[in-house]
Amino acid sequence: MKAILIALPLVVSVSASALAAGTMVNNHSGLPIDELFASAPGKAAWGANLMEGIGEGMLEDGMSHEVAALADGTYDLRVSAPDEGVLCVMSDVTVTSGTIDLTADMGKACK
Repeated sequence: MKAILIALPLVVSVSASALAAGTMVNNHSGLPIDELFASAPGKAAWGANLMEGIGEGMLEDGMSHEVAALADGTYDLRVSAPDEGVLCVMSDVTVTSGTIDLTADMGKACK
């Protein structure tokens, strides 16, 4: 009985962590990203920075990092790295199974 009572808080803790999962961004755009904002396609109604509280340099080209959660769907993403002079919009980016894959072709729109 004691084993069950000890294990129960661990199960609850793991379940709460799973519910709080964010969106994984795989950055292969050729660009560093320090700020990331999402909007419905074509609306330019940018929400909060999805990378709020994430340190600069955590989403350089070739890196992956979890950001604030976005529902699966299609978005325009505004990316910026002010120190490097990056500010652009990547249009019609899909979130699938909680993952965004930013490609080199998407990054070309920013150069």
